[in-house]
Amino acid sequence: MNKVLWVMILGCIMGYPMTGFAEGSGSDLLKQCTQALKEIDGAVDPNTIDFGDAGRCMGQIDGFAGAAAFYEAKPGSPGAICFPTEGTTIGQSVRIVDQYLQSHPEQLHETSTVLIFGAFLTSYPCP
Repeated sequence: MNKVLWVMILGCIMGYPMTGFAEGSGSDLLKQCTQALKEIDGAVDPNTIDFGDAGRCMGQIDGFAGAAAFYEAKPGSPGAICFPTEGTTIGQSVRIVDQYLQSHPEQLHETSTVLIFGAFLTSYPCP
């Protein structure tokens, strides 16, 4: 019986579509960041916020910014994005990405990573 259970579990795992982990589009990110800004601003009833979407937006942006800042600080990096030396808050970063997405609706079919990169590259270009 125990062996049958393990075979069933393994079958479920192996059959799980990897597209469930696929990166979202700019349209998805815009929707998520709209929720994040509601949370950051605290201007609406918390019952109207999709905290899952808000967390996905903030997590993607914070993760990208952290990785980019780490990479850019390494000696010999090409220096594409130069974040302010005093750093940025997650609220500032979400606003930068949200503004970029709203200003470039023709790019919303792109992946969220490409668009986050574009937002930071536009806001914090290296000299």
